[in-house]
Amino acid sequence: MSTVNGMTTGARAWAEDEETVDVVVVGFGVAGSVAAVEAAERGASVVALDRWGRGGASARSGGVIYAGGGTEQQRAAGFDDDAGQMLEYLALEEGVGADNPRLRQFCERSLEDLGWLTTHGVSVPMRFDPAKAVVPVDDSTGLYFSGNEKHFAASVPAVPRGHRVAGAGMSGHDLVASLHRAAAAAGVDVRAPARLVRLVLDDGRVTGVDLVVLRPDLLTRLLHAVAYRLIDVAGALVRRVPRRLTDAVVALEERHGRRVRLYARQGVVLATGGFSYNRELMHRVAPAYEAAMPLGTPGDDGSGIVAAQDAGAAVRLMDHCGASRFYAPPAAFGAGVLVDAEGRRICDETLYAATLSARIAEHGGRAWLVVDAATRREVRTEIHAAPPLHSRPLRQLLDGRANHIVFTRLFGSINLYLNRTTAPTLAALASKIDVPPLALEATLREYDKCARSGRPDPMGKPAELFRPLGPGPFAAVPCHLDSLIFPAPCITLGGLDVDADQRVLRTDGTAIEGLYAAGRCAAGVASRSYVSGLSLADCVFSGRTSGMSVAGRAAEHRSSHPTVAGP
Repeated sequence: MSTVNGMTTGARAWAEDEETVDVVVVGFGVAGSVAAVEAAERGASVVALDRWGRGGASARSGGVIYAGGGTEQQRAAGFDDDAGQMLEYLALEEGVGADNPRLRQFCERSLEDLGWLTTHGVSVPMRFDPAKAVVPVDDSTGLYFSGNEKHFAASVPAVPRGHRVAGAGMSGHDLVASLHRAAAAAGVDVRAPARLVRLVLDDGRVTGVDLVVLRPDLLTRLLHAVAYRLIDVAGALVRRVPRRLTDAVVALEERHGRRVRLYARQGVVLATGGFSYNRELMHRVAPAYEAAMPLGTPGDDGSGIVAAQDAGAAVRLMDHCGASRFYAPPAAFGAGVLVDAEGRRICDETLYAATLSARIAEHGGRAWLVVDAATRREVRTEIHAAPPLHSRPLRQLLDGRANHIVFTRLFGSINLYLNRTTAPTLAALASKIDVPPLALEATLREYDKCARSGRPDPMGKPAELFRPLGPGPFAAVPCHLDSLIFPAPCITLGGLDVDADQRVLRTDGTAIEGLYAAGRCAAGVASRSYVSGLSLADCVFSGRTSGMSVAGRAAEHRSSHPTVAGP
């Protein structure tokens, strides 16, 4: 028996029951599902745990996988792509060298990983949509430009790599459902609701987990589901989850749950998601984004990261987040000029939403999009052309699967009619939004001069939207990261430090034996810069890698100890 950080790691008195399997996967979204399936199909006995049993943030996503290298959809749309070209673009996007080994492996395995999804029941439509959007509004679309490919077109050919999983609306649910079916077919034993209490260690090696498994009586499960919804609403609307509520949920689980120690012969894979619902942690490590609206589920509370840190794990890039400061669609808003509190232009206004948010954060979190009368008319036309809200079932509107339409219709209208300040002149507008008038006028004068000259935008805006502002009245749409009227949904991107096999590392760089991490609880390919589909693609990549690694160790163990049945 040994201790880590004062925690007794070999004692068995805490648990009411004990079990032993090869692999334990904590979290059952895309990363956890993929890891569990990969490990199970390689011969390991796998138990997957999920506190809320809802597929995590992945199930609420748009179901977009960032993939390239010459996919079937890319070829059908007439685009040539290969792993090297994909690597060149992502290196620019992520701000790393093209020799980055993790990024290179991600790109070289992209076709294989997309094929792996296909063989496990996930399908991607063939239709290409050239329109710029966070998620396409047409359910038949399978390929689109999901990032900043056009922004970097001068350096590397612009190729679409956003592959949208087939399904109605925001198809993350369909992606997760397919993977859960694959897990069932592979023999993965799923336990939910089950809450991770702590990791079990023996002489520095992770040998299992302590957890509380909720008993199956109907009333307890109902109360637990209601608590989930309350946490979900509080986190999204008021950006703070009341401590009394989370304490009450823990008390419910303790009172009506069974305490289990689950030993893992060969390893534990943490796939518990990010920490956008943990306001205290956000304040401590990512203060620039703490007032943004958390995007995810109550499961994104950082519990896996904290549990690993208690076992000595290191973290990396914890201040990196992806906030969706979208104002396109409607795409016409991209013709405006984005300025900070000093009246300085911030960046190319057509950048991907998370990139825009990162640039706004660098400028103090405050920004205004200045548009002229002609642009507002174009925005109005785009809104009227979008599918009406009544074209989707009420259930899709309530559960978020129609968000891609809601964003265009609802937030487009809010920014056009309500969430804006108008004035007949730029000087008057500047005074109303408390931006130095002379600075704003100088910024826009230089912008107009460059646009009229026919030269490319020095910040990289595409030529079709790089045009001088016309006559007023002018409007300024506040794009602050802490806006309540026009929220910026935010996911966290940093997490546990891992090696090429997804083994969790200590602060001294050594691996914690028996512990792996995948998805958004680990620092990965999407942790430096995020575009649509890159996080889910990273979940697939890191989930498969961790599943291969831990299952490979399980196979080694079985071949050398064929009769061992205990821990």
